[in-house]
Amino acid sequence: MKIYHCARALEAALIGVAIALLWLSPAAAGEQTLPGATVESVVAIAKRLNPAVAAAALDFDAAVHKIGTAGVLADPALVLEAWDVNSLGVGQRRFGLEQEVKLWGKYGLERNIAQADAEATKFQGRAAVIDLVAQVVAAHGEYNAAYEAASISIEIKRRYDEMLGLLRSRYGATSVDQQDVIKAEIEAATAEGDVVRRQGEQKSAAARLNALIGRPSLAPLAAPTGFRTVKAMGLAQVQALARSANPMLAMAGAQTNSAAQTKSLTDLNYYPDVTLGAKYVQRPFVEDTGEFMAKFNVPLHYEVKDAEQRAAGARLGAAQARNEALRLRIDGQIADAWFGVDALRKVVQIYASRQLPPARASVDNARNGFQAGSADLSTVLESERRLRTVQLDLLKLKVELQTKYAEMERLAGGSL
Repeated sequence: MKIYHCARALEAALIGVAIALLWLSPAAAGEQTLPGATVESVVAIAKRLNPAVAAAALDFDAAVHKIGTAGVLADPALVLEAWDVNSLGVGQRRFGLEQEVKLWGKYGLERNIAQADAEATKFQGRAAVIDLVAQVVAAHGEYNAAYEAASISIEIKRRYDEMLGLLRSRYGATSVDQQDVIKAEIEAATAEGDVVRRQGEQKSAAARLNALIGRPSLAPLAAPTGFRTVKAMGLAQVQALARSANPMLAMAGAQTNSAAQTKSLTDLNYYPDVTLGAKYVQRPFVEDTGEFMAKFNVPLHYEVKDAEQRAAGARLGAAQARNEALRLRIDGQIADAWFGVDALRKVVQIYASRQLPPARASVDNARNGFQAGSADLSTVLESERRLRTVQLDLLKLKVELQTKYAEMERLAGGSL
């Protein structure tokens, strides 16, 4: 009886789940999981799916494993010798090992070089990820603008269709006022063509965004919820952040450190390495004996070693110069991006507060006047064109602002 009740309870629960799934529309379920509504949603997908991110992680993994091969003893050499070989046989048999040993702290310097190279690879991978994020942010801005432009075109087409219907009902088929009807039909057809073009641009922007985040080009995206907020920060603050967080500067610092460690290692080339060996010697009719050996190279060719040291010093100086040049260039690029963002933010505010409201009011007044018979068709069409121009120009400015802000974030080393 207890098993029967459990089975009935399980059956009721399954039925409830089925009913809930039937009531949940597929569109609503998909909308909850689709990326694209916000910049953060597509950036998270890009960091997880884009192959460039995986490649950067694997490069760093390879560099880390390379540290384990640096600063360690080389494989010993096995020595097998046969002495005094003649027709009577082998006079001596020798079995031994030889091991090269580096002195004067060379192993530590080799490990330091490998660690610095691994750090450089890590920051290079981080720079690749930040570059990808900047591209994704810019592409999402274009997708947002294309979506809004398509919505604007659809709204304009709706108003033109309403106006055309009003003209047809007002004038019918009389020949006196057919010019206004024809003009309205042309404008309505133009608006319909613009809708098709804007929808195509929206699909193209979605395909570009999908490609950047590592999804198929035709994968569905959620409708964007609006442009990302652009934060106001001082120029000096952004430059200071870049000096501490920009991965390219960090990579240049790691490369400079690697060059410095290499210079220190090269400075030790006058100090020879030593090879130690031990052999077990077998002789017939004589007690077995052992041999021990130590050998090293005599650094006689000083001009070669001096040249190596000068070359290492030149490479260190070049790395330091590149590091400073990169810092100055990034400071300049941040200043360029910051002034661009500051100007675009002000221009967007001017358009949104001083051009868009009067343009919309002009359209409303012209349409009301046209419906009342106090305004002609040309006035309505001119106000519609003016509003559309302002709206599309504002979208272009917003996309440019998002792209410039993403570039400033890339130079600063991450999200601001």
